[in-house]
Amino acid sequence: MIKNLSLLFCTVLSFGVFAEEPKPLPIKAAIEMAETVIAETALEKDQKPRRYNYWMYQNYIIAEGIKNMGDALDRPEFSEYKEKQLMYFCDSYKKITDTRSQNHYLKPSSLWHSGMVASFVEAQATSNHPEIARGISYFQGMLDRAPKIADGTHTRYKRQWKSKGVQIDDLYMLVPYWVRKSKQSGNPEYLEKAIEETLSYYKYLWNPQTKLMHCLWLEKKPEAKIHHWGRGNGWFVMAITDLLHFVPENHPKRAELLKIYNNVMLGLMARQNKDGLWHQVLDRPESYTETSCSGMFTYSLLLGSNKGWLPASARSAGIKGWNGLQTKLTDKNQLKDVCVGTDMSEKVQYFFKRPRVTHDQHGIGPYLLAAAEVIKLEK
Repeated sequence: MIKNLSLLFCTVLSFGVFAEEPKPLPIKAAIEMAETVIAETALEKDQKPRRYNYWMYQNYIIAEGIKNMGDALDRPEFSEYKEKQLMYFCDSYKKITDTRSQNHYLKPSSLWHSGMVASFVEAQATSNHPEIARGISYFQGMLDRAPKIADGTHTRYKRQWKSKGVQIDDLYMLVPYWVRKSKQSGNPEYLEKAIEETLSYYKYLWNPQTKLMHCLWLEKKPEAKIHHWGRGNGWFVMAITDLLHFVPENHPKRAELLKIYNNVMLGLMARQNKDGLWHQVLDRPESYTETSCSGMFTYSLLLGSNKGWLPASARSAGIKGWNGLQTKLTDKNQLKDVCVGTDMSEKVQYFFKRPRVTHDQHGIGPYLLAAAEVIKLEK
């Protein structure tokens, strides 16, 4: 009897019931950040486009974050932002003189040119704007031409190695598009594509020794081990978190996906810094604590624990992450220490030396998504 009680106590304790959980810091800064983004986005036809109107996957995440916050706070101006931002783009994209934005939309040539295509698919449910179908066709045409390896996994061509590569970022460029396309069309084939691609990326990139993801697998140099870059791992986490929303409870691959999700998230929890944040290179504590990956992990830990996909300890780790992110805010409520857009390298110093910027779109979206989950916690 005593032995059984001891076992029960240890089991309960391992799930954090008796552990003192930290309290999340207020979301006031996140609300002000969202308000600033809305004020700096063109939402009416006669307005001049700003950076939040560009065809960028970062702007898709920002719009998701603001909408989620609006739904949680019951603030219509937040909830309506995503649709207004998208419709402005449909009506006014020709006004956007940024060459990269124009080219990535009209002539996409790589998976990361996905921009806001997932929002386009969602918009098909309520709008017949002709640009929506066209925009989807541009991206789908690029996907049809995209390089793949023998098992069908999508790749990029990496000139540095003269090889096709499975690059971790790209999973997030594919999964949100496919799962929404499956839901909107009623065709389960697209959901299966998203699931199989996720399983494939995990197969090629997971390191069972470090319990972290490598960020690139090279067809011509599979022995190359690209370092455990924080935001790269964040893209995998964001993709599988998004995917799990769409996989039915009775799907034969759901249990496998949840096992992978737990493997990855528990591996990340083990690398969390004492201040609640994560490092630019996850297993190299001498690298700086980086804000965009910290936002991604915080969001996924809080959402995963809220959904019951992760153990209760993930909730505490997520709250610590949220509190840590508050230490990265300037007096203008802008996030600092965000790594700029980054490629891949076998040299760890490449990641160490990547510039850090403030108020970059890579960091804003994950931070706002995390804020929405904190609001749900408080409710």
